[in-house]
Amino acid sequence: MKNFDSDSLKAAQSAFKEAMDALEADQEEYWNSLSKEDQLNAFCAVARRIYKGDIIDRGSYRYVLYQVFGFGPEAYAAAQVAGYLSIHNAIFDAIEAEENKDLYNVDA
Repeated sequence: MKNFDSDSLKAAQSAFKEAMDALEADQEEYWNSLSKEDQLNAFCAVARRIYKGDIIDRGSYRYVLYQVFGFGPEAYAAAQVAGYLSIHNAIFDAIEAEENKDLYNVDA
């Protein structure tokens, strides 16, 4: 396995950040080009899929991206940078805490 020196790692990180910043700019431009009705339709379609994948199916991050949304591996980093991994983990943690609340409520 090839080791990366500090300069190579910094260059790779910089290139990744630039690519993700460009992707975000393109996505925001697309969003802003939509009518309010189309924005609401897109939002509801995404929310419904997140609800199905994370709440109903209790799927993993990859499950929701690949099975529920129908994306491939190319979506993993883009969705992560957009914040979906944090949303997914927050939902999972909240459900787990609710399911286990009786384990932590011990009467003295």
